[in-house]
Amino acid sequence: MAFTASITIQATGDPSQIQITDTSVGSDVLITDRKINVYQANNALLGASPYDFPLSAGSSIIINPLDKDYALTIVVTWVNNVGAVLYTATAIGAFVQYGLLFAQSLTQTQEANPNIISDQNFMGNKFNLFTEIQSALNAITNGQSVFSAQSCITRYQKLLVNSSYFF
Repeated sequence: MAFTASITIQATGDPSQIQITDTSVGSDVLITDRKINVYQANNALLGASPYDFPLSAGSSIIINPLDKDYALTIVVTWVNNVGAVLYTATAIGAFVQYGLLFAQSLTQTQEANPNIISDQNFMGNKFNLFTEIQSALNAITNGQSVFSAQSCITRYQKLLVNSSYFF
Protein backbone atom coordinates (compact mmCIF):
# COMPACT_ATOMS: atom_id res chain seq x y z
CA MET A 1 0.00 0.00 0.00
CA ALA A 2 1.33 3.45 -0.91
CA PHE A 3 2.33 5.78 1.90
CA THR A 4 0.15 8.84 2.63
CA ALA A 5 1.67 11.28 5.13
CA SER A 6 -0.66 12.79 7.73
CA ILE A 7 -0.38 14.30 11.22
CA THR A 8 -2.55 15.75 13.95
CA ILE A 9 -1.42 18.23 16.61
CA GLN A 10 -2.90 19.16 19.96
CA ALA A 11 -2.11 20.87 23.21
CA THR A 12 -1.50 18.86 26.37
CA GLY A 13 -2.21 19.67 29.99
CA ASP A 14 1.23 21.31 30.18
CA PRO A 15 1.15 24.68 28.36
CA SER A 16 4.75 24.24 27.17
CA GLN A 17 3.95 21.03 25.29
CA ILE A 18 2.54 19.97 21.94
CA GLN A 19 1.52 16.41 21.09
CA ILE A 20 2.13 15.36 17.50
CA THR A 21 0.53 12.19 16.22
CA ASP A 22 1.52 10.48 13.00
CA THR A 23 -1.78 9.43 11.40
CA SER A 24 -0.20 8.30 8.14
CA VAL A 25 -1.45 5.26 6.31
CA GLY A 26 0.49 2.78 4.24
CA SER A 27 4.20 2.06 4.31
CA ASP A 28 7.46 2.76 2.56
CA VAL A 29 10.53 0.67 3.39
CA LEU A 30 12.79 3.63 2.57
CA ILE A 31 11.55 5.66 5.58
CA THR A 32 14.07 5.53 8.43
CA ASP A 33 13.16 8.57 10.57
CA ARG A 34 10.82 11.54 11.05
CA LYS A 35 11.74 15.16 11.77
CA ILE A 36 9.54 17.92 13.18
CA ASN A 37 9.97 21.60 12.38
CA VAL A 38 7.95 24.15 14.32
CA TYR A 39 7.45 27.50 12.59
CA GLN A 40 6.16 30.72 14.09
CA ALA A 41 3.80 33.00 12.14
CA ASN A 42 6.82 34.92 10.80
CA ASN A 43 8.28 31.61 9.50
CA ALA A 44 11.09 31.62 12.09
CA LEU A 45 11.83 28.24 13.64
CA LEU A 46 10.75 27.86 17.26
CA GLY A 47 12.69 25.98 19.88
CA ALA A 48 15.13 23.21 19.06
CA SER A 49 13.76 22.56 15.57
CA PRO A 50 14.13 20.16 14.00
CA TYR A 51 12.97 17.75 16.67
CA ASP A 52 13.67 14.10 16.09
CA PHE A 53 10.59 11.85 15.93
CA PRO A 54 12.13 8.38 15.66
CA LEU A 55 10.04 5.57 14.25
CA SER A 56 10.75 3.70 17.49
CA ALA A 57 8.77 6.40 19.39
CA GLY A 58 5.53 5.01 17.99
CA SER A 59 2.82 7.16 16.49
CA SER A 60 2.87 10.04 19.02
CA ILE A 61 5.47 12.28 20.55
CA ILE A 62 5.33 15.24 22.91
CA ILE A 63 7.68 18.17 22.43
CA ASN A 64 7.91 21.22 24.64
CA PRO A 65 8.94 24.29 22.64
CA LEU A 66 6.42 26.73 24.13
CA ASP A 67 7.48 29.44 26.58
CA LYS A 68 4.29 31.43 25.87
CA ASP A 69 1.31 31.12 23.54
CA TYR A 70 1.91 30.91 19.80
CA ALA A 71 0.15 30.24 16.52
CA LEU A 72 2.30 27.68 14.74
CA THR A 73 2.82 25.71 11.59
CA ILE A 74 4.15 22.24 12.34
CA VAL A 75 5.82 20.30 9.55
CA VAL A 76 6.73 16.64 9.87
CA THR A 77 9.01 15.08 7.29
CA TRP A 78 9.68 11.41 6.71
CA VAL A 79 13.27 10.87 5.65
CA ASN A 80 15.47 8.08 4.34
CA ASN A 81 18.82 6.84 5.69
CA VAL A 82 20.75 9.79 4.22
CA GLY A 83 18.25 12.41 5.46
CA ALA A 84 16.52 13.07 2.14
CA VAL A 85 12.90 14.08 2.59
CA LEU A 86 10.51 11.50 1.18
CA TYR A 87 7.16 12.82 2.48
CA THR A 88 5.85 15.91 4.25
CA ALA A 89 2.72 16.68 6.29
CA THR A 90 1.74 20.06 7.73
CA ALA A 91 -0.71 21.18 10.42
CA ILE A 92 -1.46 24.57 11.95
CA GLY A 93 -2.62 25.39 15.46
CA ALA A 94 -3.13 28.11 18.03
CA PHE A 95 -1.62 27.08 21.34
CA VAL A 96 -3.32 29.27 23.95
CA GLN A 97 -2.91 27.33 27.21
CA TYR A 98 -0.90 30.04 28.98
CA GLY A 99 -3.71 32.51 28.29
CA LEU A 100 -6.34 30.03 29.45
CA LEU A 101 -4.45 29.34 32.68
CA PHE A 102 -4.21 33.07 33.32
CA ALA A 103 -7.95 33.41 32.66
CA GLN A 104 -8.58 30.67 35.21
CA SER A 105 -6.53 32.60 37.77
CA LEU A 106 -8.79 35.60 37.11
CA THR A 107 -11.82 33.43 37.81
CA GLN A 108 -10.24 32.36 41.09
CA THR A 109 -9.70 36.05 41.91
CA GLN A 110 -13.42 36.59 41.34
CA GLU A 111 -14.23 33.69 43.66
CA ALA A 112 -12.05 35.19 46.39
CA ASN A 113 -13.40 38.71 45.82
CA PRO A 114 -16.96 38.56 44.41
CA ASN A 115 -17.24 42.36 44.41
CA ILE A 116 -14.57 42.59 41.72
CA ILE A 117 -17.33 41.95 39.19
CA SER A 118 -18.22 45.63 39.72
CA ASP A 119 -14.77 46.67 38.56
CA GLN A 120 -15.35 47.55 34.91
CA ASN A 121 -11.64 47.54 34.08
CA PHE A 122 -11.17 44.04 35.51
CA MET A 123 -14.23 42.61 33.78
CA GLY A 124 -13.63 44.47 30.52
CA ASN A 125 -10.04 43.28 30.32
CA LYS A 126 -11.09 39.72 31.21
CA PHE A 127 -13.64 39.88 28.40
CA ASN A 128 -10.94 41.16 26.01
CA LEU A 129 -8.66 38.28 27.05
CA PHE A 130 -11.34 35.67 26.36
CA THR A 131 -12.33 37.34 23.10
CA GLU A 132 -8.75 37.33 21.79
CA ILE A 133 -8.18 33.71 22.85
CA GLN A 134 -11.35 32.61 21.08
CA SER A 135 -10.49 34.75 18.06
CA ALA A 136 -7.07 33.05 17.82
CA LEU A 137 -8.71 29.65 17.88
CA ASN A 138 -11.28 30.74 15.28
CA ALA A 139 -8.54 32.15 13.05
CA ILE A 140 -7.10 28.64 12.82
CA THR A 141 -10.32 26.62 12.73
CA ASN A 142 -12.34 28.84 10.43
CA GLY A 143 -9.82 31.09 8.72
CA GLN A 144 -6.85 28.72 8.41
CA SER A 145 -4.65 31.73 9.20
CA VAL A 146 -1.62 31.39 11.46
CA PHE A 147 -0.85 35.08 10.97
CA SER A 148 -4.33 36.18 12.15
CA ALA A 149 -4.19 33.83 15.11
CA GLN A 150 -0.78 35.16 16.12
CA SER A 151 -2.11 38.73 15.89
CA CYS A 152 -4.81 37.85 18.43
CA ILE A 153 -2.26 36.13 20.69
CA THR A 154 0.09 39.11 20.50
CA ARG A 155 -2.72 41.43 21.59
CA TYR A 156 -3.68 39.38 24.62
CA GLN A 157 -0.04 38.74 25.58
CA LYS A 158 0.08 42.43 26.52
CA LEU A 159 -2.63 41.75 29.11
CA LEU A 160 -0.66 38.86 30.59
CA VAL A 161 2.73 40.58 30.61
CA ASN A 162 1.30 43.77 32.15
CA SER A 163 -1.37 42.11 34.29
CA SER A 164 -0.78 44.38 37.28
CA TYR A 165 -2.01 47.32 35.18
CA PHE A 166 -5.09 45.55 33.84
CA PHE A 167 -6.35 43.32 36.65
